[in-house]
Parts: sequence; structure tokens; C-alpha cells
Amino acid sequence: MAENSVINEERILEYLASKSITKNTYDNYLYDLRAFASFMEERDLTKTNLDIYRQKLLADGLSQTAAKRKISAINQFLKYSYNKGNISQYLQLEQVKVKKIQDDVKVPRVVNLPDVYGQIESVGQFIALLIIEFGLTPTEIQSLSWRDFDWNFKILSLTKNGFKRIIPMSNKFILISRSITNGDELFSKSRQFLYYELKKYTPLTAQELREQYILRQVNKGMKIHDLAGKLGLTTTATLEKYYKNE
Repeated sequence: MAENSVINEERILEYLASKSITKNTYDNYLYDLRAFASFMEERDLTKTNLDIYRQKLLADGLSQTAAKRKISAINQFLKYSYNKGNISQYLQLEQVKVKKIQDDVKVPRVVNLPDVYGQIESVGQFIALLIIEFGLTPTEIQSLSWRDFDWNFKILSLTKNGFKRIIPMSNKFILISRSITNGDELFSKSRQFLYYELKKYTPLTAQELREQYILRQVNKGMKIHDLAGKLGLTTTATLEKYYKNE
């Protein structure tokens, strides 16, 4: 008996009767398997013909999800038929790979941080201020020297990997920071020390504060390439999510 002859209405109904499924699923399986049986009616059950049927499904304009469902139904039927001894070969349609649709990346909102620009009362506050004002990372803070702050021209000069960045200072930053006399002592501390002091001051992490800097610059209308330059980034890839609604 040709193996294509077992792919018929009787075998399909026998297979479906063996499954505990809802009526809606039953109807979907029945429709999919009848279409497969119709295609195989005058064809041998071979890997080549299965590949042809798979291409037909994809060429019919089905969504990847719909094609995956149909292929799954057929593969389960073929496995059942093989286990029952109705067909001699264990053949399967190659399944389609459904691309996962990523959820929209949630962009954090601007958080009100009124105390950051208040009178400096702790090391953690000054660390937070440096991140909010300039978008610095803890590693970049460690690389600073107090002479990098040009109070007259109101700029901070930062060199990283041979690349020099010039970042403007706001008047309110100058007002509360210019009188500091032990800045270099802070810059010589370990990253662990910086993280510890920052944690004592705010529940926000250094990364979250850096995001706050980014959000503030975006809200001010700064162009993405300009912002990348101020942050010392070589590409704009990590910033694109902040500009998605621009």
C-alpha cells in the first residue's frame, strides 16, 4: 500500500479522535490535515514532497504564526501515523522560525531631583551632581582632575581613549561647586567607594542618573549626534530609544 494512501479522511479522523482538544482546535486541525491530504493525494510521502508542501504554505501568504501552526498539526499527524505503523518512515516538515516581536523598550521618565543642585552636604550628592550635570560614568569621574574644570570659560575638559570632550557647565553647577577644595581627593577614590557613597545619597544607580542626564538633554532639543559626542559614544545606537518619539 502506497504511504500516501494512508493520508486520508479515515486516518485523519482516527488521529483526531485520539486527541483531547477543544472543538475550535479540532476544526483547525481537520482543515489543515484535509488540505495536506488533498495535496498528497497523487504524490508519494517523501522528504522532497514535504518540502514542496512547506514552500506552498509559505508562498500562500500565510503569516509565520499561521504557517507554524499548520506545520505543527501535520507533523503531529505524521508522528502518530509512524508510531501506529501506518507509514514506514519518520518524516517531518521543517518548522518555520517565528521572529519574536520585541516589546517596546520603555524609556524612563525624567525624575525630579531638586536636592542635587542644593548646597552640597555629602560626597554622594556631589557624585550624583557630576553625573546629572555632565553624564559621567564612575570611571570617568575617577579620571578627572580639579584643573579640568575651567570656571572662567564654564567648561569641563575630559580626555578618554585619546579623545577630548568639552562639556559646558551650567551656572548653577558653578555656583555650588566652585568653592570645593578637595575635589582631587574624591577623584582618587575607588569605584567601589563612589558606588557606596552614591547609594547612601540616592536609591538611583549611576546608570539611572546618567539616563536622567540623557533625558534632560533630549528634552532640551539636543541632537542625537551631539549628545553622543558629549557622552563619548562612538555610535548613536544606545541613544536611539530616547529619540523614538522625536
